[in-house]
Amino acid sequence: MPPASGDELAGAAAAVGRALPDVYTAFLQSFDGADLFHETVLIAGLGPTAALRLTELPQDRADELVFAVGAAGERYALDGEGRVVRTDAGADERALAGSSFARWLDATVAREQVLYGPDGEYAPDVFDPSGEEVTPLVALRQAERALKQDPGAAGAAHARGLALRRLGRGAAAVQAFTEATALDPENPWPWFDLGRAALDDGQNARAVEAFARAAELDAGPEGGRLLAWAARAAGAGAEADRLRAAALGRDAGLVESLRRAVDAAAADQDLEAEAEAAALLAAIAPGQTVVARRRLPIVTELAAPPPPPARPRRPRPAAPPRSGGPRRGS
Repeated sequence: MPPASGDELAGAAAAVGRALPDVYTAFLQSFDGADLFHETVLIAGLGPTAALRLTELPQDRADELVFAVGAAGERYALDGEGRVVRTDAGADERALAGSSFARWLDATVAREQVLYGPDGEYAPDVFDPSGEEVTPLVALRQAERALKQDPGAAGAAHARGLALRRLGRGAAAVQAFTEATALDPENPWPWFDLGRAALDDGQNARAVEAFARAAELDAGPEGGRLLAWAARAAGAGAEADRLRAAALGRDAGLVESLRRAVDAAAADQDLEAEAEAAALLAAIAPGQTVVARRRLPIVTELAAPPPPPARPRRPRPAAPPRSGGPRRGS
């Protein structure tokens, strides 16, 4: 886009009720917004030709300026320290996406370029067989490319840990999530994923500590489910009893919601989610029997073979989502 004019800059500052950050102003004086990788990220501009206008974005916090949105509806804002903060769509979950505007921009471009070949089309073997998600090796390359551009990006460190966990590299995932918690210590979700990776790796004491910290940072009732994870990692004994009581104190309906999660996963024939929810239920309500749903056989002979998955129009955002957290019903 062409540069924004001085009048447009002044009008935008008046419209949002604050001075635009210097780094964002400098960007607008070169490019009046940007469409990165087919709307994977839209950086707002000011003029009528901008793909997204700054004045169309809700500004909910006086100490931040929302300046971009992602394909999944996530919003990016500059905080008072010049860092880029990501807020997921429909949630209050916030993550440190970039240590500065310039580094965030470079890291975003480096991350998304991994998906494309020299002809501008998606590179081969980027997506899994469903065509909906990048493979863990590609996700790992994306995260590492982003971190080279912005070593302070907690979101990229978190994404690296998620990819490593998908690859079964437990100890490396623990280290990556540890780095993410150090960069963004007030975000509960890197702590939650650190707990899961540590639990997978047999580091139960570390898992208990990470889950408990995540629950401390999430003051809502969902903290009860985070404490259920801590109780699961603690196993048996006084510590597990204390965590179980704390979980039920945060969410009195936790047992019933976990039962529903088991049933829902069984109905969906999602064995992994069913086992996970059943393990949490056993940690919170020890001694109670969980009866799995009877799975009916799936008759495929009478159905036409499904068509091959269509190639997606654009990649899914590589920034970590809700980290597989308890909102997924487990």
